[in-house]
Amino acid sequence: MFLINTKNAEIMQSESLQIGVIGAGSWGTSVARLLFNNGSIVHLWCYETETKQDILTNHLNSSFLPDIRLPESIGASNDLSEVVRNCRILVVSVPSHFSREIAKKMRSEISDKHILVILSKGIEQHSLALMSEIFTNELDNLPKLAVLSGPTFAREVALDLPSAGVLACADEETGSMLQKIFHTDRFRLYRSTDLIGVQVAGAIKNVIAIASGITEGMSLGLNARAALICRGVVEMTRLGTVMGGSAETFMGMSGIGDLVLTATGTLSRNHNLGEKLGQGFSLEKCIPAGGAVAEGVRNSVSVHELADRYNIEMPICNAVYQILHEGISCSIALDKLLERDLPNEEMMCFQI
Repeated sequence: MFLINTKNAEIMQSESLQIGVIGAGSWGTSVARLLFNNGSIVHLWCYETETKQDILTNHLNSSFLPDIRLPESIGASNDLSEVVRNCRILVVSVPSHFSREIAKKMRSEISDKHILVILSKGIEQHSLALMSEIFTNELDNLPKLAVLSGPTFAREVALDLPSAGVLACADEETGSMLQKIFHTDRFRLYRSTDLIGVQVAGAIKNVIAIASGITEGMSLGLNARAALICRGVVEMTRLGTVMGGSAETFMGMSGIGDLVLTATGTLSRNHNLGEKLGQGFSLEKCIPAGGAVAEGVRNSVSVHELADRYNIEMPICNAVYQILHEGISCSIALDKLLERDLPNEEMMCFQI
C-alpha cells in the first residue's frame, strides 16, 4: 500500500494512507475522525468489544462522544497486533498508566519502518519515564517517535471547531510529513523538536488544572485563578528546563496554551475534579465516571517525585499532591501557600 523511506522519512503513497489509532477514548476517537476526514484510511483499536461494535454498527462511540457521528468507513478492531501489523503510522492515545503495557503488546509487530505518534499525556509513576521514553525502551528504539500535544479538548476537535496543537519530533523530515497528515483548515498544527518540554508541560498542566479547579470550588475568585495559572507556568518551566526542555516551549501552545485551556475549561476533567475537591468532596467522589481519566491525580505523584529528585521548588504542585495523597484539606493547603516567605522579583522566581 505504501513504503517508508527510512533515509528521508517520506511516505510514498499509491493509495490513501493507512493509520492505526490505538485507544478509542474521546481523544483517540476524535483524532481518528480528523485523520479520516483529512484523507487517511483509519483503523481504530478499541479495548472494549462493545465500543468496536458501536463504531462499526452505529457509527458512534457512545461511551465518549455519544452525539458525534463517525464516518461509516472508519475501521474498528479489538486485535491490537493486526492494527500494528497493517499500519506503518500508529497514533497512541491510551491513558498514560497503560502505555507500558500497550507497548509490550505492540512489540512483536513493530519494525523500524513504523512511526509512532504519542497523544498520551503523563509521566510514569516511580520510574518517572516520559511516554516517549517508555515506547523507546519497550520497542527497542525501532520506530521514529513524535508527540502531539496542545490545548485540544477532544469534543471541540470532533465538532470541527478551530483548534491548534504542537507536533514535536526530533527528525525534522518525519515531523514535516506528519504535520501534513494531521493539519487541516480547522486544526492548525505547529512544529517543535522539543519532545521533553512538550511532554513535561502536558503532564504538569493537569496538576495545575486540579489546583485551579480547587480555587473555583472554594470561591477564591478570578484573581486567585489568574495568579495560580501564572505561577503554574513558572513551576512547569522550572522542572521542564532542568529535565532538558526548552524554556520557550513552556511559553507556547503546549505550555501556556494547554494550561489555560485545562485550568479554565468546563470540559476539563482535571479542573472539574479540583472544583469538587474545593467544595469539600472526598477524592473518591470526585473521580470521573464512565471510564474517563483525570490524569492529574497520577501525574501529581510523578511530579512530586521529580521535584524531589531535582530539588525544585513547586509549591502549587506540592499542595495538590498533599491534598490528593496525604489527606490535607484544601483550606490548610491554601494557608500553607499564602504563608510562605515574601517572594523575590518575579523573573528571579524562574530560577531554582
